[in-house]
Amino acid sequence: MSEIFSSELTMSKNGFLFDHGSGLTYTLNATGQFIFHLLESGKKSTHILEKLITEFDVTEDTARKDLDDFYRQLKELGLIEQ
Repeated sequence: MSEIFSSELTMSKNGFLFDHGSGLTYTLNATGQFIFHLLESGKKSTHILEKLITEFDVTEDTARKDLDDFYRQLKELGLIEQ
């Protein structure tokens, strides 16, 4: 598990994210799943941004918004410490 996460998280093949600390489950869309896998493998935001642009064929602004929104949601749910 990446050090960014405040709890042990596991994601299923269907995009269900399970928080072992709270017992809660969240559903991630394809973009969220992609970002989660990269975060889990220790990738930094700049790398994730580049990968979003190429993988989803979106502009840098769209990719940045998606990444910022994902981080914001993780923070609001208390799943990341940063």
